[in-house]
Amino acid sequence: MKKFSFEINGFKYEVNVKKVEGDTAKLEVNGTPYSVKLNQEIKTSKTPILVRSAVTNDDAKQVAGEKLTPVAETKRPSSNTIKSPLPGNVTRVLVKEGDTFKEGDTLLVLESMKMENNILAETDGTIVKVNAPVGTTVLQDDVLFEIA
Repeated sequence: MKKFSFEINGFKYEVNVKKVEGDTAKLEVNGTPYSVKLNQEIKTSKTPILVRSAVTNDDAKQVAGEKLTPVAETKRPSSNTIKSPLPGNVTRVLVKEGDTFKEGDTLLVLESMKMENNILAETDGTIVKVNAPVGTTVLQDDVLFEIA
């Protein structure tokens, strides 16, 4: 851990501090191991410890048992979507519904942290729906386009 050199009454001592736990230190002085009790106040952490109650399976059964209404077919996003890679504001949309695009085409310009970012197509396809028109503020992973 730490090494110290001392000279006491003309004698030299090489001290290696191996471990300090609570008020006890494990030392090695000139190759001889010692366990030393420290006369200092033990510092305790001021950070509170968060204690949470245990989660039981009854909680999960209650949530699973709630009645959920399915989303209408017209409001469901298609499985093929283009999502925002970062939060920002949509400044330009370069495609409209029904447009076809090739891999690498710029579909949208997103302003984030005072920089314009081009959102490029990763595959070829057709725009089914534009979910983020100009002026929309989006978060990361918000759906920008539904594609086919």
